[in-house]
Amino acid sequence: MTRMRWMFAVALLGGGLTTLGLSGPSGATTTARAASANCRPAQLRVSIGQPNGAAGTIYYPIVFTNRGGACWLWGVPSVQPVVGAGHHPLGPPAANASIGEMPARHQLLHGGAVSDGFGVAETGNYPPARCRARNASGVLVSLSPFVRPTYLALRISVCTRLESTHTQLLVAGRTGA
Repeated sequence: MTRMRWMFAVALLGGGLTTLGLSGPSGATTTARAASANCRPAQLRVSIGQPNGAAGTIYYPIVFTNRGGACWLWGVPSVQPVVGAGHHPLGPPAANASIGEMPARHQLLHGGAVSDGFGVAETGNYPPARCRARNASGVLVSLSPFVRPTYLALRISVCTRLESTHTQLLVAGRTGA
């Protein structure tokens, strides 16, 4: 058994995976990190980043920042445009633009972030009779089981008769791209 495999086996037998500094064949140090739990709703802060526009769609990064210890999360957030103090749904929820793609698991250390590029199509791109545009006062974002529905103030125009918003898999960083 090579030295690296032997040390890994000893670490596993000694009570679980711990941080090991192992010297590989190239002399580079590799680190096996301690397994951490899934992120909990109380440790994640949800916010909106700076928007970017592209070809009739404005992308708003929805940022998930870890305020606690290291944890894991993954998936596609649910995003529902809403209106009013009661956060009443306005039109269809955001379509999942990542159908068929496998989600990556992201380990977030304290202060680390992942984001989603929430896309809002310009309502003027659709015939008024098919779209029926209205202004939303915000969105409700959830990412089960990691984030309970969270209201974020965001003034956007959405179609109430067809999907004009979309969401996608989480990516590392705060830009949604």
